[in-house]
Amino acid sequence: MAITRIRLERPPLDRDSVERFGVSREEPRWLIDQRVAAAERYLETPWPRTDVGEEWRRFPLKDVPYDAIAEDIPRPVPLAETGYSVSRSGFVNLPIEMLWNAPEPTPKPFDLLRSLMEKTDGPVAQAAIRAYAEAAWTTGHFVRVPAGLDIPHPIEVITVPSVSRTIVLVERGARATVVERLIGGADEPQLAMPILDVHLEDDAVLNYVQIQEFAPSVWILGSQQYRSARASRLESFNVFVGAHRAKVGIGSDIRGDGAVVHLNGLVAGGNDQKIDFNVFQDLFGSHSESILLYLAALYDHAKAVTYGVIRVEPESRATSSYQECRNMLLSEHAGADPIPVLEILTNDVLRCGHGATAGAIDDADLFYVQSRGLPRDEAERLIVRGFFERVIEKVADADVRHEMLRALEPRIGSIGTLEAA
Repeated sequence: MAITRIRLERPPLDRDSVERFGVSREEPRWLIDQRVAAAERYLETPWPRTDVGEEWRRFPLKDVPYDAIAEDIPRPVPLAETGYSVSRSGFVNLPIEMLWNAPEPTPKPFDLLRSLMEKTDGPVAQAAIRAYAEAAWTTGHFVRVPAGLDIPHPIEVITVPSVSRTIVLVERGARATVVERLIGGADEPQLAMPILDVHLEDDAVLNYVQIQEFAPSVWILGSQQYRSARASRLESFNVFVGAHRAKVGIGSDIRGDGAVVHLNGLVAGGNDQKIDFNVFQDLFGSHSESILLYLAALYDHAKAVTYGVIRVEPESRATSSYQECRNMLLSEHAGADPIPVLEILTNDVLRCGHGATAGAIDDADLFYVQSRGLPRDEAERLIVRGFFERVIEKVADADVRHEMLRALEPRIGSIGTLEAA
């Protein structure tokens, strides 16, 4: 007898199941209460619709596998069996579910995590997704860099397809590089909901790199929120190669004077992939800077959408902001929709603008490279490699650059091979 599956219009969730889940994991009462409050907020928040607002208009929701959210995550193992660090200097790199089981010296990180998990604001278009994730997350990671500490080597975080939370806190005057790799996936359709929250205190410096290599069966409904304080500096890199469909909302909230935020992205899409970003850059601080640079190389029937809004608030002064979105179409069936929007609510700005393109490789460029003896496919890869170099060269750490290029290799080929050619 055939089994009829009921098509869901949003992920199912209820207050009692959320509370039972927290109790079964032996979570502290404050966290269970947070989950329950998020579940109630989720039930009150409308699920995104493609006929309301611009953010979701180009991302069909009818085929999202809401009944295939990854929830079967193993219970936490004892802290002694993990390779994560709680050092004497106070640096913490822990799975969230480990922290309340961690030994001394972690009372301060414990309290910090509690306060940070209560900060649930993010892109409005992702409000329902964030509420669901805050209620039903099954795996997560907490990275804290204490004030004044300079971490010389990249901090690595691994995220599997699941409802996940990654929280990064860089305290006053600290410096760090965090690389989060999104890997894995089942053979059948699977829905991942990765939520990222980054907090930069005064004078903090962070390079955050997310390399998304989920299996081709995975769907993504994600959200990233960056909060920048006075004189902080953020370089964010999204490298998207995997997944079948991905919808990610990115919010940058500059509150402090003199903060610098650079949002960088590389998309290498093929087959029938669809990668859809909506970005909201909000500038409150004076003499601050917010720059977006997203580059996409699209093969086969792949499509990329970038809907970006810059809002310069009335309270800000002498800010500089820009959005640049360039799309290289490597197939007559590939497509791109770069859609920039500016909301300037003050007359005291240094710069606020945008640039967007979508088109095929220039025939003259292709002819020039092929005239050096390269076949067409290798010539295209070499041109795409040069196209991506604008973002790759901004990554100071050689090992991180190597990881980014390794992830892009299925699309742009081996860099060693291209350089030899």
